[in-house]
Amino acid sequence: MEETQRDSMSLGASTLTSSLSSTASLELLLLTDLAAEEEEFANVGLERQSIQLTTSKDHLLKTVGHDDDAELPSLASRKSTTNWSLYGCPVSPEKATILMPPGSTGLEWHANIVADDYVKHGKLQGLYSRDLDPLTEVIKPRRATLPITASDFFSSLVKIGGDQRTPCRWVFSGVLNGWPSLTCLEVVAIAKRRRKRAKTLTPKDIIRLQWRHHWSVEMEGTEGIEPSYPDEMHEVRATLRTAPWASKGWSVESPGFAFWFEAVRPEGKAKRVIYGSDMVRDVSEGICTNVHMISHRYAVRREALRDRLTYHSIVLLEWDHKRYVTVTETAYLNGVSGYKGQSNWIEDRDAPVTSLFEAMPPEMVGPWNSHITEGRLYDVPVSGLDEFMQYMKKYAGSDKRFLDPKCSFSHQARLSFRSKSNIAQYILNYVSRDQTYSELSRNCQTFAADLCGFLAGKKDVEPFHPVSRVDYKNRSHLFLYDSQLFKQN
Repeated sequence: MEETQRDSMSLGASTLTSSLSSTASLELLLLTDLAAEEEEFANVGLERQSIQLTTSKDHLLKTVGHDDDAELPSLASRKSTTNWSLYGCPVSPEKATILMPPGSTGLEWHANIVADDYVKHGKLQGLYSRDLDPLTEVIKPRRATLPITASDFFSSLVKIGGDQRTPCRWVFSGVLNGWPSLTCLEVVAIAKRRRKRAKTLTPKDIIRLQWRHHWSVEMEGTEGIEPSYPDEMHEVRATLRTAPWASKGWSVESPGFAFWFEAVRPEGKAKRVIYGSDMVRDVSEGICTNVHMISHRYAVRREALRDRLTYHSIVLLEWDHKRYVTVTETAYLNGVSGYKGQSNWIEDRDAPVTSLFEAMPPEMVGPWNSHITEGRLYDVPVSGLDEFMQYMKKYAGSDKRFLDPKCSFSHQARLSFRSKSNIAQYILNYVSRDQTYSELSRNCQTFAADLCGFLAGKKDVEPFHPVSRVDYKNRSHLFLYDSQLFKQN
């Protein structure tokens, strides 16, 4: 995906944005008409406009003219489509201790901390221009850089530990930059650097632009010194870490970075997304009959050399009931959920809110991580390969979705255990045993070759493009073994 596309991965003004500020203000910006959000906030009487409110609940209720029984927006009420941020209302130290068990194996994220007056004399201070709404001068939600003002960040920290048995730790508690999955993060370090906007940089400039230490939990934190914002004007970055379990899946109850979008369900049952180990238990019935490898280039109006060499491969699974087929693919973590659920394998990809995004649990919606792989399975309402190729032909063209779609492998599925539940377990095993994602060596094409050979019982199945064949080694054995039974993943 091109960098310009990644920059547009913010939900912008598509849903509700709110920012609970620690410097005596709370900004709730209602930007579009979402019936669910109107229902949620009806009890506090908020209008569809930008208003200034204070941090404390008492002042908030007084400002909007309501009684003390009203509730602020809660984490439990968040959805995949809600992009409000929550600052200045951290949970108690006791609850934070439960939510953030000790350990250094969680996923790390970097948040861009900016001064409260990030627009000064018409110029941005420490904030990237693409992260600012030019009309409202409000930080955009759901940005890759996780921008947040200093007062919002530090007012959302809660200190835990600090007794003789446990060291001090500081935990961010709230909703960071509108990402509903980033609600509880340990502060690992804060770094700073000077920004120099110049077309050419001298060696001295390069040295000065390196990130420099300001605070870390292993140094200042062990002495009980709290995280702080640098006095000088710098670009400031906080390194944050999730709970250890979050490196294995989207929830502690259902580990595994893989999801299944069941878009074709019996009448009266809504489309749903199941993820992690819950897929094995809850996925509907079906026996895989045939397996196909299909590859295509992505549609762009003007193809560069790299575009012409880049092919995406999927595995198409046919089922005995012939009500639908299933597209199976791997890609980097949160590449779909972080992009509003816009997948090429759903008809309503270009809708303001896709059926996939609406069905996604909020804990799945977070920034993308291009170094970790996730498994994706989508049920598509066609009966077999021929109808599916017609679906791709319908969306083929430089201004649509696909270029040069090809089916390079087709075979009967011969594996003894090949039900939907079995397939779900195989995919979980595969992405959990080795979580690495690499554009060159462990990608969608190597996965497709592994899965096709595994289900068909065929040797010498290779990735589609010669570039991906260079260092390819078949790793079909990863489908078979439970990663949780290995000490090292």
